[in-house]
Amino acid sequence: MSKRLPRRRDFAPRAEKRTAPGGARSADWIPLWRRCGILLSLLGFGIFFLPVFGRILNLANGAAMLGFLLLIAVLLKWPRFLELLRRIWSRRAGKLLLSVTGLGLAALLGLVLVLCCRVAACLRTRPAEPCPTVIVLGCQVRGSTPSLLLNYRIQTAGDYLEENPESVAILSGGQGAGEDISEAECMFRALTARGIDPARLYLEGASGNTQENLQNSRALMERESLEGPVAIVSNGFHVRRALIIAGDLGLDAQGLAAPSHWYSRPTYVLREALAIVAYALQ
Repeated sequence: MSKRLPRRRDFAPRAEKRTAPGGARSADWIPLWRRCGILLSLLGFGIFFLPVFGRILNLANGAAMLGFLLLIAVLLKWPRFLELLRRIWSRRAGKLLLSVTGLGLAALLGLVLVLCCRVAACLRTRPAEPCPTVIVLGCQVRGSTPSLLLNYRIQTAGDYLEENPESVAILSGGQGAGEDISEAECMFRALTARGIDPARLYLEGASGNTQENLQNSRALMERESLEGPVAIVSNGFHVRRALIIAGDLGLDAQGLAAPSHWYSRPTYVLREALAIVAYALQ
């Protein structure tokens, strides 16, 4: 008696089909988990798009928006995406390509997530004890008026100097495009208008970035025999990177976080995480 051969199964990928709420089967019906993923991706896109209304567009929120749009596209075309992956995986070179790509993306996303958490941990940091020297990092000046972020730094530094009358401050920041005066001079005018004694303020007006801010401030401390530890004043999202650079320069530093506008905070936290990676690769 001849044996019946087992029925051959077709392992070719099939379009994802589900029963729609009305009872009909439809290949275009999107299951709940994909709809939730799309909604969360739209929310993520909106979080990083919101700062654009405040004229804030940089590599961080640009990359985040692009990433969420790609994720939405993948979720919308999930069956076709799976079919493409299976075709690539069926080849030896494809297995290697997908493995390396997947591990690389997972490592990169994990690193960025850890750095974002470290950056966010400094959003409200303050020195554990009074610091005799305060370094206020500059930020954009519009004409001769401080930007909102710089104004937050000025207010935070002014409050600290009033609470600690023995402390002095280094105001660090050069003059950039569109600025009628240096950032240091802008901070000096605002703090003296508030009633801070000019003799307690030291101007450093030659810096163009955070690393130069801290290098030049350290040199000024040595010239003027100013004592440490120092409190570094900047917006909270910027404090972590400033402390990393200060540590590399041998400064005994603590962070003094100034506020920032809520809608731009995720963008700036991500930007600073990427900036830390870039600084480490220098």
